[in-house]
Amino acid sequence: MSDKSLANKKVLVLGGSGFLGAHLVKELATHKAAVTVLCRNPNDIKKIPAFHDTHLVQGDITVPENVAEHVSGKDIIVNLATVVYNTGVFEPYTDLNVNCKGQINVLEARKNFNPDAQYIYIGSSMQFGRVPEHDLPIAEDYCQHPISLYGTHKAAAESYGTIYRRAHSLPSVVVRLPPLYGPSLTGKETRSIIEKFIKKALRKEPFNVNGFGKDLKDFLYADDVVDVIVRVMRSSVRDGAYHAGSGTGIQFSDVARMIVEECASGRFNLVPFPKELEPFEVGSFYFDITKAQRELGWEPKIDIREGIQRMVAFHRKEMHM
Repeated sequence: MSDKSLANKKVLVLGGSGFLGAHLVKELATHKAAVTVLCRNPNDIKKIPAFHDTHLVQGDITVPENVAEHVSGKDIIVNLATVVYNTGVFEPYTDLNVNCKGQINVLEARKNFNPDAQYIYIGSSMQFGRVPEHDLPIAEDYCQHPISLYGTHKAAAESYGTIYRRAHSLPSVVVRLPPLYGPSLTGKETRSIIEKFIKKALRKEPFNVNGFGKDLKDFLYADDVVDVIVRVMRSSVRDGAYHAGSGTGIQFSDVARMIVEECASGRFNLVPFPKELEPFEVGSFYFDITKAQRELGWEPKIDIREGIQRMVAFHRKEMHM
């Protein structure tokens, strides 16, 4: 793996105004990269410190002209744009537009205006659906059988990349991620179940752990996510997939127990899956991260206990406790 400098590299981040985008953009500023973020409402984030050294442009990944205008001249393009709903919620057209049409818009713009840029697409563990526990951990070449709209559209979007590679020699690097957690840099709530549990515990409210907490889960702290993306950006890699995660599963009930211990308050109930969610639950899942370790020299630095400790400290401060 080469270790090139990102100084003055022109980077376009699509979907850069969200949770992960804010963390990535903040880190890229320390590397002196020239970062452009395409987002719908630049005025909403321009005063947030994470974006102070960033060129914010108004646009929408679902609008081909917006994407084409800003793809030109970039050295690196990172696609974080996505729509995620609660499991089982059906908003098919919005999900399809962002996760699928958006990806096609990027691929078309790359083909027509900037085929030489490094392209990094962020995938998801949801693409794999429910897998037998004896197949864990899941490697990059494992068959994908998504059971949710989100997972289906993310898998389709990744397949579009494969088609454009074959038809137009456009390579893509895919980084697939498990559920993420970490402090919000935008002032907005994240979708992290860990954040939800911590807030309830700090308020001394009970919270429910579905599936009786028996499933093995994979969580990755924001700093470690950014680290793997930046390592790809600094490498010579232009094609292929990588899995990033903890590398080991942790029982969901143990996560809840750690949260109560670190908050020194709250309690949790081990409950069955709600009937409306059960068809979409993936059960136990965690990634095999051997390839990222071998080829990128990456591995997570923040384990679940330390991550929870950091999150508890952050939310105590946010909640003035």
